[in-house]
Amino acid sequence: MRRFGLHISLMAALVPVAACAQDMSPEEIIRSAVSAGPASISDGAAVLDWSMNEIRAGTNGWTCLPDRPDTDGNDPWCVNEPWLNFLNAYVNQTQPTYSEIGIAYMLMGDSPVSNRDPYATEPTGEDDWVTDLGAHLMMLIPGRSYLEGISTDHLNGGPWVMWPETPYAHLMIPVVSR
Repeated sequence: MRRFGLHISLMAALVPVAACAQDMSPEEIIRSAVSAGPASISDGAAVLDWSMNEIRAGTNGWTCLPDRPDTDGNDPWCVNEPWLNFLNAYVNQTQPTYSEIGIAYMLMGDSPVSNRDPYATEPTGEDDWVTDLGAHLMMLIPGRSYLEGISTDHLNGGPWVMWPETPYAHLMIPVVSR
């Protein structure tokens, strides 16, 4: 297993150091991670743990991460390069610099999260706290002006913009009814 080349103190803010010492075997990490996306993507994706160690090399430009060890949720991710850029910026609280559309699959669902405050760690109100989010996609759109006019209401039954007033605004797209 080699260290993933992207300079990331990534997940230092998302995953406490103690939690990074996962009690999962490499096979369990891979099984969890690839469940995030369709097999047509996840079968050829690199697999990282949340310390950004490469568990399996990839062949198609996608990266899958297992359930986050700091949550009780079933929340693995499969992402393309712009999302790795986004995650690095998020953790370092800097401006993301992606210039292409980013796609992230979370087909197993997600852990509860604030819809407005990217750094909230506790519920921020019923109308803001996103829970019971099943399978969904997330999209990064270069040029935030393209997100204007899209709902920010996560209870609207369709796509919405999460973290709208931040540099981390992105489009959430449920693929199952909530």
